[in-house]
Amino acid sequence: DKETKLSVSPESFERQMKFLHDRKYNVVGLDKIMSYLRKEEKTPPKTVAITFDDGFYNNYKYAYPVLKKYNLPATIFVITDKIGSEGFLGPDQIKEMSGSGLITIGSHTMSHCWLPDADDAKLSKELSGSKEALEGVIGGGVKFLCYPLGAHDGRVQEASRKAGYSAAVATNPGISMRADDIFAIKRIRISRTSDNLFVFWVETSGYYTWMKEHRDE
Repeated sequence: DKETKLSVSPESFERQMKFLHDRKYNVVGLDKIMSYLRKEEKTPPKTVAITFDDGFYNNYKYAYPVLKKYNLPATIFVITDKIGSEGFLGPDQIKEMSGSGLITIGSHTMSHCWLPDADDAKLSKELSGSKEALEGVIGGGVKFLCYPLGAHDGRVQEASRKAGYSAAVATNPGISMRADDIFAIKRIRISRTSDNLFVFWVETSGYYTWMKEHRDE
């Protein structure tokens, strides 16, 4: 079900966003995260960025109204081959959200392929093609990339730089990865197991990252 795949319920999502708002978390966009990682600004306590992968229509139907309600910025990474397909965002929704000033649109490549296995031509097409397609939709620049399934290596990171991206996010790359690498920004997945707000707080606080990585050692 594209409406619920890898997602919390709309009710749980609203509770989580209300929690961030009421507890005065420093919810920021990826531009700010880059500034913090580059040490251009000191990272305030309780800083978190909200991201969504794939570009499902439920991001517009359920998440966007809640984000507007609490004035919380977020980034949506869109698979461009899926734009307009059943269950996915269409161009009008993408453009509307981007124009709100609250939602940043990023690339999740064209076809959501495993990038490390792509040859140079395929890799370039996936990265540059998706960037150009999204820029055509929103009428502005696309600076951020999300690696499909978090998969990347040095070649993929360099190709991402050459394609014109400013930063890229992965999914909990592991304890060996540099914490300040703007082409491998760590994330923690918020899924159905995060319905309990204490678990959600632990994840966003950074303690969850520490516990998970040290548990995996």
